[in-house]
Amino acid sequence: MHLIVGGNSVIGKALGNYWEKNNIDFHSSTRNLGLSSKTKPFIDLENLDLANLDYFYDVVILCAAVSKLDECEKHPNRTRSINVVNTFKLAKQLSKSGAFVLFLSTNQVFDGNTPFRKLNDKKNPVNEYGNQKSETEDLITGLENYSILRLTKVIHPKLPLFKQWYDDLNNGREIKAFIDMTLSPIDINIVVLKIDDLVRKRINGIYHCSCDVDISYYDYAVNFAQQYGFSKDLVLKDSYKNKNFPFATPKFTSLSPS
Repeated sequence: MHLIVGGNSVIGKALGNYWEKNNIDFHSSTRNLGLSSKTKPFIDLENLDLANLDYFYDVVILCAAVSKLDECEKHPNRTRSINVVNTFKLAKQLSKSGAFVLFLSTNQVFDGNTPFRKLNDKKNPVNEYGNQKSETEDLITGLENYSILRLTKVIHPKLPLFKQWYDDLNNGREIKAFIDMTLSPIDINIVVLKIDDLVRKRINGIYHCSCDVDISYYDYAVNFAQQYGFSKDLVLKDSYKNKNFPFATPKFTSLSPS
């Protein structure tokens, strides 16, 4: 039996749908105690209770995390408790029971000064979220059976930014996109297939899942507008430097597969 921790996350839901269609037995955790059941175990990484884990799992996918960069910067102690301390407590407990642990990480463990960072490149995160993911990676590598999958920007239909772009463009409103911030977009279906492949192979190590290009948010927005039949003139250039973000962001986000 497999377990998805963070079953309500975007990746968790997509993976669950894929496994259900392919008749793979799994449980999917929930943070809502009222919705919990045998197939939806209650797991809250903010208030972790390991006594709730009374089922044997052969595979565990760690999808749950606080991934908002600004929240990690503003509340480092709280988010570290979730993203590092309790995530590893859970992973360690399940690993002791014989589970293969797959931890979802991020390109943010690198500084992003150069594109296509390799698997063995030195980590140097520039924000708190990257620091927390890097620390958890180091802990996970001490488990007996594990994989770490670093992801770049995961694209899916319900992505809030793209939904806002579409709504604005559809109503004739201009949108602004950063010319000096990049993404390396990967479709969520590719991510799901990569996770499933790693679960089947169960080979210890760190892996990357990335697009083969870095593209500015502005160029992506222009392509997005044209894809849906809107004028590219509605897309205006902006700079993230104008936003006074409380966090630093890597210039490049792409990852090399090796």
